[in-house]
Amino acid sequence: MRSRLSQVEKRFIARARVCRVGSVDRQGQPHVAPLCHAFDPATRTAYVATSGLTAKNLRGRHRASIECDDYFEDWDRLRGLVALARARVVRGGSELKRARVLLRRKFEQYRDEEFAEVIALRIESVTSWGL
Repeated sequence: MRSRLSQVEKRFIARARVCRVGSVDRQGQPHVAPLCHAFDPATRTAYVATSGLTAKNLRGRHRASIECDDYFEDWDRLRGLVALARARVVRGGSELKRARVLLRRKFEQYRDEEFAEVIALRIESVTSWGL
């Protein structure tokens, strides 16, 4: 894994409709969930609005993995990325406003929804294939 994201990787994660977020609870039990995200390339941060088990795990342990991919039956066309991220809860201020704008711009389903917090996943390292 490397610390820098290429422009191609930034575009890929920004356009991906779903990312799978891996987390671990306090007892070390792994969990993965498909979540809708919005990506801010300037800060290398993916935002997710979730209040389930993933959010609970990330409040306790601030490490996450993120996976986005495009699957094709022709395996020569497979492409995707896996990233390791530092997670934190954003409950207010300009960052929450920015996350809301990004999420609402990408997903119509969020346009009428109010959420008081998001999880910010700042990418620290990444690896990709087929991009």
